[in-house]
Amino acid sequence: MRAFARVLVTAAVVGTVAALSVGAGVAQRQSAQDAGDTGLVEDYTYPGADAILANRGIKLISGDGHLVMVDCVNVTGLIEVHAFNAGDHSADPGHYCFQVLGSSGELKLELTDAYQVKGDNHTVQATISVNGQSSTVPVGKGTWTGIGVGTGGSDPATLLELKASA
Repeated sequence: MRAFARVLVTAAVVGTVAALSVGAGVAQRQSAQDAGDTGLVEDYTYPGADAILANRGIKLISGDGHLVMVDCVNVTGLIEVHAFNAGDHSADPGHYCFQVLGSSGELKLELTDAYQVKGDNHTVQATISVNGQSSTVPVGKGTWTGIGVGTGGSDPATLLELKASA
């Protein structure tokens, strides 16, 4: 009889815990729905940005996912950027490549001491900052475009954004 009583008590405790867990889950879901949280939030931050900053010295902030940083080795038809960057620990320091996946793409970044941008086959615009003044520079298709000291000036440029369109 005692064994039967233990089974009943154990079943009652397990049932109560299960009911409370289900109830808590429903309450959490309802609270999230009330707050407008669908559970799927895209913040457009660049994946792996912290590791890229540590290894390459370039801060990738956000984008639409259609303009991505890629390895420059043995690849043609990319958007390329040159910068004086002591924080780049790659085999080709100061040389950065980006690929447009599709007809257009955009990427917000921060690359100090940039001096040249080379376009691919897209229409490319680079937003830069020189001495705190932002401007947008058209980048020639397949040609190098000087920015900052790359224009013959003495002031460094920070590359802030790349936009590509068909």
